[in-house]
Amino acid sequence: MMASNMSENKLFNLLSDMKHYHKTYAAYCSKTNKWQEWQKWTESAEFESNVVANLSKNFSGNMDQPIRVLGIGSGDGILEMHQLRKLAAKFPKISASVVEPSELITKYKDTVGRNPVADNITFEWYKQTFDEYLACHGSEKKYHFISVVHAVYFLGDPDVFIKKMYKLLEPGGILLVILLTDHTGSGSIPLHQSELKDDKTTNNYVNSSQVKATLEKLQIEYTQSIYKETTDITDFMTNDDSEEGELLLDFLTSTINFRKSAPYDVRARVMRHFQQGSHIEKTDDGDEKISYKHTSDVAILFVTRRDRAK
Repeated sequence: MMASNMSENKLFNLLSDMKHYHKTYAAYCSKTNKWQEWQKWTESAEFESNVVANLSKNFSGNMDQPIRVLGIGSGDGILEMHQLRKLAAKFPKISASVVEPSELITKYKDTVGRNPVADNITFEWYKQTFDEYLACHGSEKKYHFISVVHAVYFLGDPDVFIKKMYKLLEPGGILLVILLTDHTGSGSIPLHQSELKDDKTTNNYVNSSQVKATLEKLQIEYTQSIYKETTDITDFMTNDDSEEGELLLDFLTSTINFRKSAPYDVRARVMRHFQQGSHIEKTDDGDEKISYKHTSDVAILFVTRRDRAK
């Protein structure tokens, strides 16, 4: 359902209108420091030891074959390319498969075409959902590294998609899942499921606790770390008429046309949440900027199997 057709005081999940979602995501990208923080994390000793070093240890005996990498919901590739550069510095050959259903995959391909990530990486592109990819290609092809960065929200039941990803891993392979926590940042924005009227998407919001519960139920070992993002929310905190600010507010609340559609008490509660979770900074030109901090779980999951890695 489109935002312009919605009734007053009904909240519709952002994922029910992908065209609007991509507009809100673009607004978010222009206001977040996610890219800088993600690059720092992939350059950190933590990523080096938990991902690069472990892949090297598990698969160094077969370096004449390419390391196979799968990106699920890769978007425009900005985050994923940092990972691939780190892996390319260690492994002589990498085969990267990109699964992304939206038009953002075209931007990813164009970026790689203009400025290749590394000479030793070859790409395969799949403009499909994860389920469509599995339906077309099955689970015969196994991967050494699977990356799912802020894409689990679109994949449905964690019990189902974690099992599917697990089956795609080579023994000894690593699955990296990055998603919002349920207790801080955007994951804690005080919207109740009962206030979201689109039944198709209401129950699909996935947070870190749900994914970790699935992993524990399936007895899949994982480690977890935290990184923080900051978003400039000045536009919607200080100007009710800012189109860019309204799009950003929609993205952070996962709601279409939030300010106009939310009942007064919900709107007041959410705006109070942003106010309490933010701080004011001075910009270089002397203006004030309101910055909001999110926290994301980085769950690095190590598959432990008895059969030898191939």
